[in-house]
Amino acid sequence: MKTGKLICALVLGAATIAALFGCASGSSEDAKAPEGNKPTAAQTELNFALVPSEDAEAMAEGFEPIRAQMEKDLGLKVNLLRLTDYTSAIESMRAGKVDIAWYGPLSMVLAKQQAEATAFAIPMVKGKGESYKSMILVKADSAVTSVDGLEGKKLALVDPGSTSGNLLPRFAILKATKRKAEDVLGEVTYAGSHDAALLALQGGSVDACGIQDITYDSFIQKGQLKAADVRIIWTSDPIPASPFGMRKGLDETLAKKVTESLLGMHEKGVMMNVPGQGEIVKFVPITQAAYEPIEKLANTLGLSAKEMAK
Repeated sequence: MKTGKLICALVLGAATIAALFGCASGSSEDAKAPEGNKPTAAQTELNFALVPSEDAEAMAEGFEPIRAQMEKDLGLKVNLLRLTDYTSAIESMRAGKVDIAWYGPLSMVLAKQQAEATAFAIPMVKGKGESYKSMILVKADSAVTSVDGLEGKKLALVDPGSTSGNLLPRFAILKATKRKAEDVLGEVTYAGSHDAALLALQGGSVDACGIQDITYDSFIQKGQLKAADVRIIWTSDPIPASPFGMRKGLDETLAKKVTESLLGMHEKGVMMNVPGQGEIVKFVPITQAAYEPIEKLANTLGLSAKEMAK
């Protein structure tokens, strides 16, 4: 299945909801041109930003072989920046302090709006290919069996800029109840990462969590979770994989080398098992057009870049 068509059903559904319930659209103010993304002459270092979808230290450790190989391929120092959230990554790229960032689909859209960033590569993950899914979980002994049963419950999401951990769970709630999440749930919180949201559910501090299936599968495989202990009450259609975004103004020759380095990682035997992303078989090219359905859905739900920064 082509990535550009992966979530067409979601977009059509969201368009119907917008027509019926008058959801807001993104503001043109969110698309102002950045001021910090000017070409850098004789660049000697590359700043690469990671936003933790799971444990930050573990994710950085898993990414290290990729960083090290890229440093060899480029012949310049590659700095790995561990940022706390997608908003920080977008703002840093807007200011010209980050050259490449590993975004999620929604944050890639927001990075395009705010920093004129462009998607150029995605991981192909073992067992999942070029896509992943969002899911909403409750404990197995919960009385909740469907999304519309979340009325008054506590829900842990991941990050305002997360696709599988915010955008799509919100869409599922709106579609099922005809109301926004905050009007349905007793409380909506952001855990900061997918594993933290799942741990909040396991610990009993929330009644449900919205996360990616990559984290769910990882917990099962590591014995941190038994499938019988939870109930999946909703799963999304496939989502295009989390993309690498490049800042506008990066030297063209350097940009080409970065792309070639990532796309050639698998041919060099580089270990590419990154927590929160899965076991990566290889990186493949992608264009910004693949995320247009995500952008339409975000606009339908009124999730603009300005909203994500709140």
